[in-house]
Amino acid sequence: MKKMNVKRSVIMIVALFAAITMYSQQSAKDYQLKIENLNKEMTKYMLEGNHEKSLSMYTADAISMPANEPMREGIAAIRKGAEEMAKMDMKVTLFEPTTLKVIPDGKLITEIGTYKIELTVPGMDQPVVDHGKYLTLWEKQADGSLKVKVEIWNSDLNPMEQQ
Repeated sequence: MKKMNVKRSVIMIVALFAAITMYSQQSAKDYQLKIENLNKEMTKYMLEGNHEKSLSMYTADAISMPANEPMREGIAAIRKGAEEMAKMDMKVTLFEPTTLKVIPDGKLITEIGTYKIELTVPGMDQPVVDHGKYLTLWEKQADGSLKVKVEIWNSDLNPMEQQ
């Protein structure tokens, strides 16, 4: 009888682990679809130059770590960076993020991906073209939505070889 109970317990534990694994995999897939849709929305705002709509996708205490620039802490600092770019009349003409991996962990969801971007810069004959990688921490809000908590990106291109 004890042998049967041990066997039954082992089967139950294996089944429980399988269910947890399936749930977490499904959850990651669900988050990936949600994040890909948010990235499409953000891309639309970037191409329109609608900084306020883009900023609405960030938490108030978000941290942005752009390549080759100082870290920006808080929505006001991120807004200032967007305004400075707009003053220089730089315009994003293409942005293609590709989500490679999503790792949910409680309230935070890590997104790892790659990007392609083109922007026009006054005084330059050709658009600036770049590609690289990024990491975004999305924070689940009380209403179930996701907002950018932390972001960092950098180019795959070596600026020393771009001359």
